[in-house]
Amino acid sequence: MKLQKTNLAEQAYTALHEMLLAGERFMPGDKISVEDLARQLGVSRSPVWQAIARLEADGIVEVWPRHGVFFTGFDKARLMDILATREVLEGATARLAAEKATAERVAELRASVILQRDTIARGALDDYAAEVARFHKMMAEASGNKVMVEIIERLWARTKAMCIRPDLRPAMLDQRVEEHARMVEAVAHGDGETAEAETRAHIRRIADDLAAL
Repeated sequence: MKLQKTNLAEQAYTALHEMLLAGERFMPGDKISVEDLARQLGVSRSPVWQAIARLEADGIVEVWPRHGVFFTGFDKARLMDILATREVLEGATARLAAEKATAERVAELRASVILQRDTIARGALDDYAAEVARFHKMMAEASGNKVMVEIIERLWARTKAMCIRPDLRPAMLDQRVEEHARMVEAVAHGDGETAEAETRAHIRRIADDLAAL
């Protein structure tokens, strides 16, 4: 994929963000060659280094002086801290969503739950993961709090970076979709307390499942 010669640093950031989180080329802890990436994107190393600086701030890569650039490694303690933070923030956005979500947004969330069930039935786990990411983003956006949405998106990216291809069992995925469904129905009924409780319990179960891997 060659980049156009306009706003190269922004394009490089977007391309590398998608490449890393796709889980197809790099695994957590892998060393990343800036030179190889620059050649692949058809640009000099400068915009790639600018993108790396942003990815480091996002917590997706780590730059070790005199050693190089690395895709963030799995760190259980840090992952548990991230999930504990997500529990608080996503619980709060769910409560706000119950107050502010429109009928159109609720319909989109319900449609997402149906699509999640379909991807599991088809065994399309990559599609499932993409839809779950979209679902959590929609839930956060329904709160109307853009600052919280931005923070949650960064925390989600950090979670995904450390958990590329986790050993998830189909039964576990079915359980998570039903948790999503309960979150949506609480929002649909304007029940902020239940929406927050269901969301926080959902994130805690994710943390428990990942801690056990």
